[in-house]
Amino acid sequence: MSRGHIRLSILLIFLACCASFAVAQYTTPPKDSKEKGQVWVGVKPEEAYIYVDEKPVRHRSTTLNLAPGEHTITVYNYGYEPMTKKVLVEGGKYMQIDMNLKPRGGPVSGPWGRIQIEGVPGNSMVFLNGTSMEFYVGHADEMNNNFLAKQQLIVPAGKYQLFITDRRQAKTIWSGPIEVKANERAILYADRGSKDQKGKIVYKSWKDGEKMKAKKRFDAGTASATIVVAPVTAKLNADNQSVHCNQPATLSWSADNAAETTVTANNQKLADTPTGNLEVQPKETTKYELRAAGPGGIVTQDATVNVDNTVQTSLELSNPEVKYVKVGDTVKEQGTADLKWTASNADSVQIERIGTLNGSSGSQTIQATPQAQSEGPIDETQTYKITATNTCGGSDTKTVALHITGSIEPEQVAQAEPPPTLPQTATPLPLLALLGVVSLGAAAALRRIGKR
Repeated sequence: MSRGHIRLSILLIFLACCASFAVAQYTTPPKDSKEKGQVWVGVKPEEAYIYVDEKPVRHRSTTLNLAPGEHTITVYNYGYEPMTKKVLVEGGKYMQIDMNLKPRGGPVSGPWGRIQIEGVPGNSMVFLNGTSMEFYVGHADEMNNNFLAKQQLIVPAGKYQLFITDRRQAKTIWSGPIEVKANERAILYADRGSKDQKGKIVYKSWKDGEKMKAKKRFDAGTASATIVVAPVTAKLNADNQSVHCNQPATLSWSADNAAETTVTANNQKLADTPTGNLEVQPKETTKYELRAAGPGGIVTQDATVNVDNTVQTSLELSNPEVKYVKVGDTVKEQGTADLKWTASNADSVQIERIGTLNGSSGSQTIQATPQAQSEGPIDETQTYKITATNTCGGSDTKTVALHITGSIEPEQVAQAEPPPTLPQTATPLPLLALLGVVSLGAAAALRRIGKR
């Protein structure tokens, strides 16, 4: 018999055994148990891994012996949507559930490389770039054969962190970085030879990678398996890359084929959804970072929002010199001037002698009011200073001077008017009166003589 026939015979026997085992898994009834309940979990695809209460149990359909009570059963397989069901287990009773997963994601294109794992148990769990279930790509028996019915893990060319654990995840069998090169097989001998040789990676040509076109993410037969991991892609954008203090900007991001997506700034997490929008109001120039990680790689993107905290102010007087005159308690003259101000990119505005102001501009009428209260001339200079600040650390000041001149005078008291002074040639008033009397008497005497 030729070598080819021998290989074919071995393959047929192996396939028959696998088929018998699969049938037995689905047809053999479980034994009754008084203490625990039994749950038959049928999974599709057949290589899917079963978790119970967030702990891995095994791949393929199986009977679970569970303590009475509620349990959460989750089934994972790369390239499919995970499925979760809650079951209420009764002691000594049997129940059956089917977990048929739905495919997720479309075909994947190269360039590719291949990871081949040797030297670990076939049921060992394999993770790329993380150890949570979302980074699970399969078990070692799906990626350890390059003969006839191949079992292969195909990934985008690049660098990865590889984790191989036992099925209880209580022990790490092997972990470390591995670089995958385009159209090459990276063969990891996880437990081979001496301690120095353990974990050795050997590269060999992989011509099949050059011939492959787009392939679906998971395909398995009775003795073959092909897992094609999709690359992670991610984008991050800020709609406004330059803002003033307290002016908002909107971040938008998206990530495909990522198991974990985080948006951070200054080492603080802002979001962890695969896609989203977020309004931010940075107080200083800030770099926002997006990290998208999945079995197909780790992608980082960043977007910087520059914050201008510059405050600009202006302060003007319509009349830099005014007059003030006060006589006694009465202000005879009190000049005025208009004080005009502006403040841009400011949250707080104050002017000495006036107080806190609102808005970004305004004006106020100032009356000449000297500090001096005593009598005498006035010659004073009053200073007005504007100070504007913002919460981003910016500030600005301007100063103007108002010159006040004038005087404060005592109250003037009115004096009595003196009697009029007669001229020296004038006849005194008593003499005139006497002459008048004499004249009247003489006239009366003449009238009497005439009557005689």
